[in-house]
Amino acid sequence: MTVGHYLFLSPHLDDVTLSCGGLVWDLGQQGHRVEIWTLMAGLPTDENYSPFAQEMHANWGISGVEAVRARRAEDQEACAVLGAELCHFDWPDAIYRYDAQTGAPIVNSDDELFSRLPEQPLVDAIAAMIMAAVPSGATLVLPIGLGNHVDHQAVVGAGRQVPRTDFWYADYPYINNHFESPLIRDGRLESVPYNLSEAALQAWQSAVLCYTSQLSTFWRDMDETRLALRNYMAGGGGRLWRKTSLDSPQA
Repeated sequence: MTVGHYLFLSPHLDDVTLSCGGLVWDLGQQGHRVEIWTLMAGLPTDENYSPFAQEMHANWGISGVEAVRARRAEDQEACAVLGAELCHFDWPDAIYRYDAQTGAPIVNSDDELFSRLPEQPLVDAIAAMIMAAVPSGATLVLPIGLGNHVDHQAVVGAGRQVPRTDFWYADYPYINNHFESPLIRDGRLESVPYNLSEAALQAWQSAVLCYTSQLSTFWRDMDETRLALRNYMAGGGGRLWRKTSLDSPQA
């Protein structure tokens, strides 16, 4: 077996683990080097939090700088479970960003979080980082952008500027309710068959459960979380997607 280097870009401090943690674990078990680079992991630069950010903090039970530090610690624990290396970048989450011209928060509600376009300077900066920092021999994996979250769209937009993306992952759990990506709708991407074992599922479940501050956003408790991931994997979820002309990773 040829040992490879897989580099997954994650908008937030849980997206790769949620979307394809079982596959990340399995690649590592095969001897591949696997890295997860989380882009919007920066500490807030302004503690005058918007009402929407304060609402998110109330849901998490922790606020601001402490929230990001806690989420980074959760991600470190999850990546250790998956056997993946990690890198946290300093761009802040959308709820902490402000319009450069008006000084207003870029998002003020869930509707805006999942409808507005990302800031072009941010997209350009991420694209420049990819071109400068991603090793030429690494297999680059980006999110498809299902659900239209502004931060996910920023990474998708950067990927369009970098014609070297090898694979994509479906954004879970957004894929449960959103399948509107033109990449999928127009038949430009296809799911890559990949055999994931019970051991991979258990590692995936354990890693997702590390994100204790975020679980209530999607599920009622740990049992429901485990069951949701089991059902998703059984239905073919958690694998990679590719352009129809690309070769698949070998299971």
